[in-house]
Amino acid sequence: MLRQLKIIIVVLVLSNIALGCFGFYFLRAIDRKYSDLIDRAVPTLNDMQTLTAVSGDAMRATRPVLFGQTTQSRTEAAQKARLALERDRTLRNSILKREWLARDTDERVDFQNAGEDFTRAAAGVIGLLEAGQATDARQRREQSLRPAFNRYVTATTKAADVLEAQSMKTSDLFTEKTVSLSKMMLALGSWPVMMMGIFLMITAVFIIAVLLKVFIFREESI
Repeated sequence: MLRQLKIIIVVLVLSNIALGCFGFYFLRAIDRKYSDLIDRAVPTLNDMQTLTAVSGDAMRATRPVLFGQTTQSRTEAAQKARLALERDRTLRNSILKREWLARDTDERVDFQNAGEDFTRAAAGVIGLLEAGQATDARQRREQSLRPAFNRYVTATTKAADVLEAQSMKTSDLFTEKTVSLSKMMLALGSWPVMMMGIFLMITAVFIIAVLLKVFIFREESI
């Protein structure tokens, strides 16, 4: 019996060590996945919010009232407008280089196309304003640039919403998997207690049987 107890203790120790190693590996894996999710989603969502403001600045930079009447003032205003438009394009391309949505996702494709349309339309308006063609520039700004800008903002918002929804879904899957594996680890961790209980029950039955046998043998001897 003492030997069996020692074996159970050894098995219990080895089981706890194995369970601890599995738990450590599992926690590290979940932590790594959560870190990857945060590193992919949070900076991109923040940059897309910034992009909305930057594109608004680029749109405002194409207002005809900013260009003035002289050649020098139009040239300076055109340089500022092109700089604002370049900031928008650079940030958009930086976002598109990341793996935040599949490249064939409709929202990502619409976001890219809408951004390129806005860049082309804005560049055309800036060229007209710089050349002093204010009337044509106003007409093109309202008929072409403004709708392109609205589509761009809408596409940016939709892409950000899809990214956020996918991130939340992935987070929920991680949570569900964590709960499931936690229950499994709890079940695995409780088997030594069950074995110990069974062993104690068997021991108790054995002791009772021995005592009964001794008592019966004693009665028969008398």
